[in-house]
Amino acid sequence: MTTRDIKELEGGLYILPGAKAIVELTGSDKAQDVGYGAAPLSQGGIKLAPWGPDNLQPQKMLELVHNNHLKPQLITTARDFVLGSRLGIFARSIVDGKERVEPVIDSEMEDWFELIEGEMVLQSLAYNLEMFANCFSVLSLESKSYVESIQSFDCTVTRALVTAKPKPDRYAFHHDWRNFRADEAKILPVFDPRNPSKFGECVVHGRDWTPGQKYYDIPPYWGTRQWTKVSNKIARFHEAGLDNGYNVKYHIKIPAGYFDQFGDTPDKRKKAELDLMASMNEMLAGVENTDKVFVSKYMTDANGKMLPGWEIVPIENKMSDGAYDSVNTQANIAHTSGHGIDPSLAGIDTGGKFGGSGSEKRVSYQLHIALRTPQKRKILLQAFKAAHKIMGFNPNHRFGFVDVDITTISENPKGKENTTNQAAS
Repeated sequence: MTTRDIKELEGGLYILPGAKAIVELTGSDKAQDVGYGAAPLSQGGIKLAPWGPDNLQPQKMLELVHNNHLKPQLITTARDFVLGSRLGIFARSIVDGKERVEPVIDSEMEDWFELIEGEMVLQSLAYNLEMFANCFSVLSLESKSYVESIQSFDCTVTRALVTAKPKPDRYAFHHDWRNFRADEAKILPVFDPRNPSKFGECVVHGRDWTPGQKYYDIPPYWGTRQWTKVSNKIARFHEAGLDNGYNVKYHIKIPAGYFDQFGDTPDKRKKAELDLMASMNEMLAGVENTDKVFVSKYMTDANGKMLPGWEIVPIENKMSDGAYDSVNTQANIAHTSGHGIDPSLAGIDTGGKFGGSGSEKRVSYQLHIALRTPQKRKILLQAFKAAHKIMGFNPNHRFGFVDVDITTISENPKGKENTTNQAAS
């Protein structure tokens, strides 16, 4: 058994087939996240917690997602649901012992939100949160009581610094982690809720705090990545099949002496063989050559029996249609389930009953808004909550999201109405 038989997995794991053993490389010097653990990267006094074994985990996620025909739409739809129809301002009050949230007009908060281009910031934060399960905001303070901007930095450019503390307290930003240079990185501290105006610039890391993940969260869909790879391969298989005729499709028999007529030397006969193969390949491959007819002549002997000549024997390929379609359906159902969203709400057909009735889709939408968005909205609003405190806005007013509630025509002639969301900052 050679080293080629040993299989290396992510996270420092090796499978030894002969010994029937799994070997794990461990060590106290690791910035160890369960899903992304690897040895810290040190350069110029900076010690990074790598995001993945090669510090390019977000880039790998992007590649996987955007090579798939379903995942981008699922992620975009989930982002749209989290953002609702718009950001609003709400006041909380207690009426008859129950908390009530009602929309209010606060020109000061609205003007500030528009000034920092808040809609664009939220779109970026929400996209990162859905794609990578992490989002990073940078608050820039003009003074101790004024936040002049909130910027969203993509996960592809952001990394945490290694720390012995329970949570990361500094982050590095760099445009190209493949060619990282410490002198090009920007290092910022994390926002301090006990002293909101402590830093002129600081980072708010939005995440869900997955157990075992000190530095970076794992998106739920990442557990279905193998099924996503299967789905991606099936698309490439069909593309290649249409171009090349779905594997070996014909066995073409040519009499050995056929090429004698093309020359009296081996080189001339070989050239004739290659020319013929190229012509046949061009004639039989590709969608434009479907159902072509091949015509040939043959000789007979004195008894009228056909002498050996050209013959094309079809080769049956049972895996080119139904079997692959079944695998494709199974893969699509498996990997779309990892997003926690009804695929029909994203306009995706996974091979079953598409979406159900209008009332079923309405209930599915309402359940998603009620159960799947509140926690994510709290994460998105963390930076705005911090800015709210620094800016000294009305303490009874909060940022929150406005949803569109789909109704029946009998309930509302327009078929929809705005509703407030409880996940206010």
